[in-house]
Formats: sequence, C-alpha cells, structure tokens
Amino acid sequence: MLIVPGSNFTRQSMELAKRLGVEVVEVEKKVFPDGEVYVRLKGLPSDLGSTCVAVANTMYPSQDTALVETLLLLNAVHKAGGKDVVLVAPYLPYMRQDKVFLQGEPVSAEVVLEVLTRTIKRGLVVDVHNPGVLESRPWTNILVSDMLVAQALKYVTDPIVMAPDKGALERAGFAASKLNLEFDYLIKERDRVTGEVTVKPKSVSVAGRDVVIVDDIISTGGTLAEAAKFLRSQGARRIVVAATHGLLVGGAMRKMDEAGFSKIILADTLGVTHISPSILYVSVVERISGFLREVCLER
Repeated sequence: MLIVPGSNFTRQSMELAKRLGVEVVEVEKKVFPDGEVYVRLKGLPSDLGSTCVAVANTMYPSQDTALVETLLLLNAVHKAGGKDVVLVAPYLPYMRQDKVFLQGEPVSAEVVLEVLTRTIKRGLVVDVHNPGVLESRPWTNILVSDMLVAQALKYVTDPIVMAPDKGALERAGFAASKLNLEFDYLIKERDRVTGEVTVKPKSVSVAGRDVVIVDDIISTGGTLAEAAKFLRSQGARRIVVAATHGLLVGGAMRKMDEAGFSKIILADTLGVTHISPSILYVSVVERISGFLREVCLER
C-alpha cells in the first residue's frame, strides 16, 4: 500500500502512513503563471500492479483548485499502472447542494461525485452532509460525532445531545447511542432566497441542563447561534458545539463568541486550523486508518 498526499492533507497523510506502516509517495507540485496546477508523483515503482494506492486530500480551502489537484493525482496514479485506487477525502466540497431547491439549479453533489467516482475503486468521506448522495456509489461515509461528543463531555454535566435540525438527527443519535446519552432536535427553517434562519421548538426539555449541539458543518455560524439563543430561552446552562467540519467563514467566530458557547469541538478534517482558546480539534486519523486497513491491508 502507498499513500499519495494532497497539498491540504500532508500532515495527516504522514500520520496515516506511520500508523499503518506504509510509505508516502513524494509529490512535486507547482502552479503555472496562469494559475493552472501541475503535479508529479516521484519515486513510484515501475509498475504499481495490484498495489493499493490511497490518494488523501481534503478539498478545503480553495475547493476548486483542490478538486482539480485531486483529479490530477488520481490520473497520475492510473498512468503509473495503479488499479486499486482509494480516495480519502475527509471533506468534499459542493455536497450541500444535494437536490434542486430552486428551478434552474444543478445538483452539485452529483457532479463532483460522478467525476471522482470514475477514477477510483473506493472512496471515503467523513460525515458527508447527506449520506443519501452516496447510494449506489462505492463510497463509505464515516461518522465521528461520537468522538467529538466524547470530548465535549469534559466541559458539561447532565448533558443532552441536540441536533440543530432534523437533518443532523442521525449524527446526534449516533453519538448519543454510543455514549448512552439523551438526544433530540430543533426544527429549523431557512428562507431559500434570503438565507435567514429561524428556529422553532420541538419537544425538548433543556431547563437547568447542559447541551451539546451536534452538526456536520459550521459555515457562517448563524444556525448554531440561533439554536443557542433558543436553547438559552428554554433555560439551558452551558452549551458546547461538536461539529465535524469547521469552515468558520463570514464572521463565524464572532457569532460563536457572541452566542456564548463554552467550547467548540471540531474534527481536523480540513487543511486549516483556527487558533482560538475556545476551539479543540479532534484527530480523525485513527478512524481513517481503520478504513484503509480494511480495504487495502486485510483484503
């Protein structure tokens, strides 16, 4: 087995290789004056044959460039004779547009998955927004919400695990069942034109209790800030966030600070880290290595 690291996942690729006891392929990369990306795999065997090659790259930030780089890496592996190619993409861009919301829109999740799937044998993504987009495709979705909530428990007492909407209920329920905790969800409505989010109550009882909000992505932080506002109006005490992908754009940290979250627990699925005393990053390398061991080393 060999691991080919993408630009946004080099450190984690090294950790993966060490944990699995395999080699990392050296990748030469440069950007031409016109902005196009060039990659070259150095030190490859003359014929990869049946060697399982894992291309590992998280496609954030600069999603468009990272996506093209990943496609070039996959093509380079194939040109070198690789057949058993596994793509490890902890974060995939364009997954939130998983259906046509307004007339004339594309389904970007389908586009990205179709292009990538043509060049791989298996794919791995961590906590994709809607796992339904992976159906009938050779992709595995790994949930890590239990790991995040386990860390959140260090900062709360008598907690309830809360999904900010019904779409996040599966990951909240997954974590709660693993850790023997109560869970519930809030009803969220988003205006598809303005993007404004409102939160309405379901049957939740958070009075006098701590809350761990579980979600897949923190983008601008607006949804979580509204959730925190509602939960506090219902008597919640400390509120901790356990989210997988911390994009944290558009003034998200300001909104999160104003919302008064005690702690923000994130998975290290992105190629960036935000230095803040309120953020704790949890490694997903162990979960990914378990997947690679199963599909490459124990076949």
